[in-house]
Amino acid sequence: MQKLHTSIVNLWNKFSKNEKTFFAIYALLIIASGVFFQPKFYMQQAGQSEGLQNPLGEQVRNYTSAIIDLNKASIEELQTLPGIGPAKAQAIVEYRAKSPFNKPEEIMNVSGIGAKTYEKIKDRIKIDGSSQFSTSNVTDASKLQTGDTNKQDSQVNRQININTADFEELQKLPNIGPVKAQAIIDYRNQNGGFKSIDEIKNVKGIGEKTFEKIKDLICVY
Repeated sequence: MQKLHTSIVNLWNKFSKNEKTFFAIYALLIIASGVFFQPKFYMQQAGQSEGLQNPLGEQVRNYTSAIIDLNKASIEELQTLPGIGPAKAQAIVEYRAKSPFNKPEEIMNVSGIGAKTYEKIKDRIKIDGSSQFSTSNVTDASKLQTGDTNKQDSQVNRQININTADFEELQKLPNIGPVKAQAIIDYRNQNGGFKSIDEIKNVKGIGEKTFEKIKDLICVY
């Protein structure tokens, strides 16, 4: 070991002053490069490792498995549904503000939401209280008749003026839910009101059967 040290010293003494200066500067550059570039190298390696998890650096939407109520969900909750972004979530909120959903498939009435989107989300959406009496959900004639009779007895104590009744008041009529109540209001606004009670049959969704159930409960003056 002593001989090695002596040999290095003798070799170093053979170099000129300029050569010694060159080697000293070279050694300093090597040390400096290690100090400054090594941290950057490790940072790049760490960044590449993270890139493996998300190569494009894009935000990944997390779709949860929770079932949400279309009439109560917030815009943020609606965006957890596949195929529903901010614009469609806002459209859903605006639609239900005018006409609350009676059944999940009515979401296809919202602008921009068709059958394909519905197929993706149908198992993730619900309507609370959809099992309660609703003309859109009841198809059995006897159940419909019983429900209408109860509704008539408990909710309608006087004739309702279909030219002035509000959204909630119209729903007291048998066979008239949120959708048909809104349709009545839209019709009278577009046509300057009803001239006779028979004219209500011109409203979309209200036919002869419904008219027979409500004709004695409505008026136009």
